[in-house]
Amino acid sequence: MDFEFRKDTLTDTYRVIISMEQTALGSWIQGTLGTDKATIALIQAEIDLLKARKKQEYRLIGDEMTLTLTQEDVCACMNSELIDSGEELDDDMNFYDAETVAVCGLEDFEIILQAWLHFISQR
Repeated sequence: MDFEFRKDTLTDTYRVIISMEQTALGSWIQGTLGTDKATIALIQAEIDLLKARKKQEYRLIGDEMTLTLTQEDVCACMNSELIDSGEELDDDMNFYDAETVAVCGLEDFEIILQAWLHFISQR
């Protein structure tokens, strides 16, 4: 998974630049997680439990997005997507899907989480 972090020194905000299919994950990191190192530590502890097979799932529900971790995968999803309307999106609307739901492997997520922590700790 390719990603890049940037800091806007004028507004003192952080940005995640990530592939289009991972847009929702980038939005979750930027908006929900932000610079909250305590939450990063909590998530890392949950990842450790998942990797040790001591837990099957962890869910962090935010105001706008929910992060779900399993022993294999991570899903960042807009809370509005968790309500199944039963309607299928047209193929032309796949870009919208990428903005609301992103899935990646647990190991890839751990890499980006640690890189984010390192990035925000340097600034």
